[in-house]
Amino acid sequence: MTTFARVQEILNGALSDWQRQHGRPPIIAKHDPAFGWGTRDRLLKSVAFGLPLIAQDKIDNRDGANSNLVIALKIGVPHFPRMPIRGPYLSDAVIEEIVQWINDGALPDAPQGRQTDV
Repeated sequence: MTTFARVQEILNGALSDWQRQHGRPPIIAKHDPAFGWGTRDRLLKSVAFGLPLIAQDKIDNRDGANSNLVIALKIGVPHFPRMPIRGPYLSDAVIEEIVQWINDGALPDAPQGRQTDV
């Protein structure tokens, strides 16, 4: 099962790879001032160019493959190119991990507590 921490790792890695390739940090705030994935809730509330990255109906219907986030990463959404713009692009296998997280309910990660033997 894909975790939110893994989704963060994937998206942060995409930004790092983009910065290495283009020699400057990306300006993600141009999508929307509140755009980001520092927390699960922030990701689920993020909007890019007026479109929710992950609409609730995509979670409810286990339709992560048709979420705007996944479409943007695979082919681009109408009037906007594939993300991250000019690459490097994520592999289909890595994007599928995001799809799986959405399809599994886009759940928050379980708290890291002390484990005890029963």
